Amino acid sequence: MEENQIKHGNYHKYYEFRPEDTRSGILKRSLGELWNARKAAPESGDDECVFLLDVGCNRGLFTAKVKTIVQEVTGRKVCATGVDIDPVLCEQATSSVPEVNFLCGNLLEIATSCSSGCDQDPIESHMQQLGIGQFDVVCCFSVLMYIHLNGGDDGLRAVLDYLCRRGKLLILELQPWKKYLDQVRRLKRSRSEVYEHYEALEWRGNDGRLESYITNYVIEKGFHLLQESEERNEFDRKIWIFEKK
Repeated sequence: MEENQIKHGNYHKYYEFRPEDTRSGILKRSLGELWNARKAAPESGDDECVFLLDVGCNRGLFTAKVKTIVQEVTGRKVCATGVDIDPVLCEQATSSVPEVNFLCGNLLEIATSCSSGCDQDPIESHMQQLGIGQFDVVCCFSVLMYIHLNGGDDGLRAVLDYLCRRGKLLILELQPWKKYLDQVRRLKRSRSEVYEHYEALEWRGNDGRLESYITNYVIEKGFHLLQESEERNEFDRKIWIFEKK
């Protein structure tokens, strides 16, 4: 189980090595500025629920924080859903954070096999139960690197396409290229394995080049960049917030 966690990032002890960090403050300040300016407010009425999706939710502890932040910033009820690849983590999340709905699913597989719609998409099924066509807010914190390494450029683009279709406001925390290099070495050291798509990646590079490939692609999909946080957290990562045009 631990070896699989290394490859896909579904660490069961994630909150032990990444406890309370600065992401919460950065996110709250960023969203607060945007909502105060009414630039990012969902189109629905002020008395309606804000529907939130957190991709790669792990045990759901940070999902609960994000729900609270969005609720405080908007002054509206938040209906939150988390999705994770790991069934054990989803069970733990459901038990410890009952106010959030948690789904188990491999987003890379969902995005690549169900791009035109299929019966094996738990997120789509959950949206139908909620009676929504899109989430107001879709979050993806430090997850896309694992999707990129396991699925290659095409896999990452498929996931970005999927997220862009599912959300009005998209919040991304991206790992820099140097983290990719660390992760590749870690997998080789722990399992004597390599990510099969790694050498063929064209979306790569330090000094913000990797991040530019990703953020520019989201913009090409009909979003505009509302904010790139000036602050970086202790893992040297920024938060990008996009809104669908």
